[in-house]
Amino acid sequence: MAVSKTNNKKLSEYTIADLKDFFYELTRKISSKVILIEIGNEFFNIALAKSKNGKLLIKKVYRQSLPKEAIEKSLPTDPSAFGSTILGVLKELKLNSQRVAISIPSDACYTRLIEIPDNVDKKDSIEFLENPDSGIQIPISLNNSDFDISLTTLPKSYKNNKTFNKYFLTSIPQKNVNLILETINAANLELCSIQTSHNCTSNLLRNEIDNLDNENLIISIELLDEFTQMMILDKSGPIYIKRLGSIRNYPSIDEIKKIKIQEKDSKNSVKASGYLPLSKLDLKVLIREIKNSFRAFLDDNNLEKKGNLYLSGRNSQHENLVNILGESLSMDTYLISPSSNYWLEEFTYNPDEINQFSMSRIIGLGLSLIKNLDSQNYLQNANFLVDKFLSKNVHKKLNTENVKDKEKPKIKEKKVESKLPPKVKEDTSDKKQELPPLPNLNIKEKKVESKLPPKVKEDTSDKKQELPPLPNLNIKEKKVESKLPPK
Repeated sequence: MAVSKTNNKKLSEYTIADLKDFFYELTRKISSKVILIEIGNEFFNIALAKSKNGKLLIKKVYRQSLPKEAIEKSLPTDPSAFGSTILGVLKELKLNSQRVAISIPSDACYTRLIEIPDNVDKKDSIEFLENPDSGIQIPISLNNSDFDISLTTLPKSYKNNKTFNKYFLTSIPQKNVNLILETINAANLELCSIQTSHNCTSNLLRNEIDNLDNENLIISIELLDEFTQMMILDKSGPIYIKRLGSIRNYPSIDEIKKIKIQEKDSKNSVKASGYLPLSKLDLKVLIREIKNSFRAFLDDNNLEKKGNLYLSGRNSQHENLVNILGESLSMDTYLISPSSNYWLEEFTYNPDEINQFSMSRIIGLGLSLIKNLDSQNYLQNANFLVDKFLSKNVHKKLNTENVKDKEKPKIKEKKVESKLPPKVKEDTSDKKQELPPLPNLNIKEKKVESKLPPKVKEDTSDKKQELPPLPNLNIKEKKVESKLPPK
């Protein structure tokens, strides 16, 4: 809602500054551009967006720091002061637009899965949910909130002989909406859209969601300074959100500059630079939380699906983060570059002040302004995935290593066999050294051989002497045969 200021000045009382303000307000009202504002913890990001031929152009990205007391529970504590700050930044950056789209953290809203009977049509689901007699128990009053629901692709549930569809509910309490409206009015802007951070991330991953098959789910891990936001998505969008612990912060832009200066100095070591790569021990808690949360979600919804991990946020820049998470979770893991999104044609920012890996939400907020996002394949969106770890390659690597391990013993055996002949040759060479005394032995052997034949002859003669008794036996047998007839 726009707030117009009335001036009762005469024409002669107008100054050059007044004329500048007049034309500034006029150009804001006729501009087709939209101001993007992302509210964060102790800061807000602001940019100017415009759609052109189905693509998004984002310019003049700026980050404004805030005191700690300015934000409480992800929302401004003083809407008037916050709106005045936004208005000052707009004038300084010369952002000539009246309409604004704003992104608020998921902590400022209520999300959960709800079950609605199968016989209730999708278009009537909101009215059914608003009905107090629907039997759905929600710990907040939907009548005092702005909410939306989306039908998921999760399996239907069955209770008391009834079938239920699962919807994902997002509800923003009315008091939080009022704070946003007061802030926008104080900045003299016209609110055209309020988006939650998980919907912004969903817009950023729209291409991956549309190309998702029935056997996989997307697990978005946004690594922020204060915490890590985990989100599970299916083809319908977000279906699960949970806040996890944070990891070690990646060096800021100023710290990186100091590190590069120290690395150029040969006297300084890598440890003196102030940055060390992450180890598996550093990610032990996060790995356990992701694994347990995903397994609990699958068990609660009777699912047997795999998860594909997508990393975003400023702390996703750690060098070995992708490989450690991919190996530990046995999941395909990807690091995304928000500014390389397929639908983002232009993203103008100062790399000395802005880290493009921390721009996921504001880019996703801008993508929400494009109504029809035509899905493309992964090859056309290759620059969006700057680093990846494929679990299939790990299995192939393990299989090849196992084959190599099986072949290694054979190779060793061959080496052992090849070593044996030299040893035999060494033994034969020793025997050759012992051979010279053999001529004397040969002479003795000849003498022995000469003595042996007589012995052999004697043995053969004995055998000849044993043969003559045979005729006597025959004679005796004849005698016995001659004696038998007289009897």
